[in-house]
Amino acid sequence: MDIHPTAVVSPQAELGEGVVIGAYALIEGDARIGAGTVIEPMARVHSGARIGANCTIGSFSTISGEPQDLHFDKSKKTFVEIGDNCVIREGATIHRATIEGGATKIGNNALMMANSHVAHDCVIGDNFIEGCFTAVAGHCHLADNIFLSGGVMIHQKVRIGEGVIVSGVSAASLDIPPFINVFGRNDMSGLNTIGLRRRGVSAACIADLKNLYSIVFDSDSVRKNALAAIDAGAAKTDVGRLFLDFFRMEGRHYLHPRHAARTMGHSS
Repeated sequence: MDIHPTAVVSPQAELGEGVVIGAYALIEGDARIGAGTVIEPMARVHSGARIGANCTIGSFSTISGEPQDLHFDKSKKTFVEIGDNCVIREGATIHRATIEGGATKIGNNALMMANSHVAHDCVIGDNFIEGCFTAVAGHCHLADNIFLSGGVMIHQKVRIGEGVIVSGVSAASLDIPPFINVFGRNDMSGLNTIGLRRRGVSAACIADLKNLYSIVFDSDSVRKNALAAIDAGAAKTDVGRLFLDFFRMEGRHYLHPRHAARTMGHSS
């Protein structure tokens, strides 16, 4: 381990082999930091943090800070869990959960850019990328391989399916199905076919998704259409079934190609 003499490290903290802690960093309470992780100068890691191996926690970032919830009981023992090989850049914040014993979770290989935020009780999958000044509000559930560009705002309790990309300075308050391109306010521009190809998804799977997309979004009854497609066995691939399965759960309603035009009073 390499701990700068000006760093403050709690005797209750658990540090893995090869951990580096920079000048004036604070490691509080029972924080646990995995092998090979670097805590940069002036970062703050609160009690309840569980950070994986080979991560970088940037200067002025805060891990496992108290949730921004007016009803939070500070006596509750809650956590932040970060996977391996994650980079949390300068000024980023990840807040601990609000439910006793619960954790805000981020998977492996995440990149949270400068001044980004993940709020309490979120569960985020692997290969997450969050741009500068982007915020994910509390209780959101994000699947794997999601890219939120800069200046994006995600409303609390929103679900985002696998492989979604959200354009910069966008906002979403509705559930976003897998493999969708999102822009503006609750608007979308079809499937993220470029991202699918980059991940090696086959042409047959992409063709299946295109067919299912046209079925599901044929009318405003998105969930009804998806459930009917499931009953009819319309999906021909695992990727197609993953797309349809997202609609099994009722939530904050679903993003729709005509939603923005409808809510803005424009014709579709």
